[in-house]
Amino acid sequence: MKKLTLTLATLLLLSSFSLESSPSTVYICTGPKAKVYHSVSTCRGLNRCSGEVVAVSLAKAKKMGRRECKICW
Repeated sequence: MKKLTLTLATLLLLSSFSLESSPSTVYICTGPKAKVYHSVSTCRGLNRCSGEVVAVSLAKAKKMGRRECKICW
């Protein structure tokens, strides 16, 4: 299930790049200590995610109080 989610999230990200310069879909870790959002689901900052990696809108990630990942942005 996790691989399927990541695959679908990657496809969504790739489609958003063709439509605009800034991605409208970002990736977050649902773990309790996570505080950032990522531009790609393969960012090494997500390697230690204790929850699931999910795709959300950039607006939702910002509303959740997340900041940009310093690795992939």
